[in-house]
Amino acid sequence: MSKCTLISRKGFMEYEIELKLLTNEQAGEIIETKLLSQLNASVTQETQILTNHYFDTPDRTLRHHDIGLRIRGNNLKYEQTLKTAGKSIGGLHQRPEYNVQLDESKEQNISLPKLRLFPLSAWPKTIDVEELQAKIEPLFTTHFKRQIYLLTFSGGDIVELVWDLGEVTSGNKSEPICEIELELKKGSTEALFKIAKCIVSLLPTTIGINSKAALGYKLCDGLPVKKCEQYQQNLPKTETEKLVSFLTLRLQDFQMLSVEIRRHYSVELAANINQVLIALVDDLDVFNHHFPCPPVNLIHVKLKTLVDDWALVMQQNDKNSIYNLLVKAQTTQLQLDIVQCLVEQPWSSNL
Repeated sequence: MSKCTLISRKGFMEYEIELKLLTNEQAGEIIETKLLSQLNASVTQETQILTNHYFDTPDRTLRHHDIGLRIRGNNLKYEQTLKTAGKSIGGLHQRPEYNVQLDESKEQNISLPKLRLFPLSAWPKTIDVEELQAKIEPLFTTHFKRQIYLLTFSGGDIVELVWDLGEVTSGNKSEPICEIELELKKGSTEALFKIAKCIVSLLPTTIGINSKAALGYKLCDGLPVKKCEQYQQNLPKTETEKLVSFLTLRLQDFQMLSVEIRRHYSVELAANINQVLIALVDDLDVFNHHFPCPPVNLIHVKLKTLVDDWALVMQQNDKNSIYNLLVKAQTTQLQLDIVQCLVEQPWSSNL
């Protein structure tokens, strides 16, 4: 898979293929001092200070269609963006995106999006664009410093690595943004996973399931930020899609519980993780039956070992043992392995 750009009369439509890793504030230093020297790629760097205003209707019409609408400002240049429903496989996101540069000299409003600037084909048939235009309003903002590293590899793969540090704000509420995004510009998704696994070996990380917009909606609506739901309008149609969907949801459950138990240990959380791990093994049993291959077999063995080890540390009821096992098991690496299998094996052409 690679990034595809289609040019229309009214703007650009791109397919973003990206992987997000949540990490800590030391990431910038680690990228500069350790990561770049390990990647064997030519690097072009840039720094941006970005302000993003997100919009929707009071009844969340766009959110319920899994659509994001924003205006981004960078050094007095403005762009309005529409991100439409796409696919997410265990943390690897692929979404169609429409971008239009705004020009104040042409009386284009930079405080409220003009929806007709996007091609009509960008909108679901269930949305009346004129009616939507009359209802949209600003909901929340994100402000962050973005360090951009464009990585070009000798084999032709090009990946954009960005390090974002800032916050999302709604009224008097805010949440930090501290994440690395890897976006495929050209070439194979294998390049994304190779860089991601290198990052995970250098930094404490978890796979980012939700977008900055999802975080903003939760903050705006006063809901628990850690439980950002997925709006899944496109239900799985084939057996392959159903299997991948089950595994993706299990990975999301495992991700959230792993983060939560690091924040606050409890016997109940440990038991929940145990149940999710067992369910992941069961799902891989089914998956391996339908799509047998060595990478899945290897992951299956690692997960079974993790289930056995988890049962032992639960008997000890010692949070330090839990933490040590999470580190030893390299759970984020394991999750990346599963996602990579889902994306790169032959069955992915059916998704």
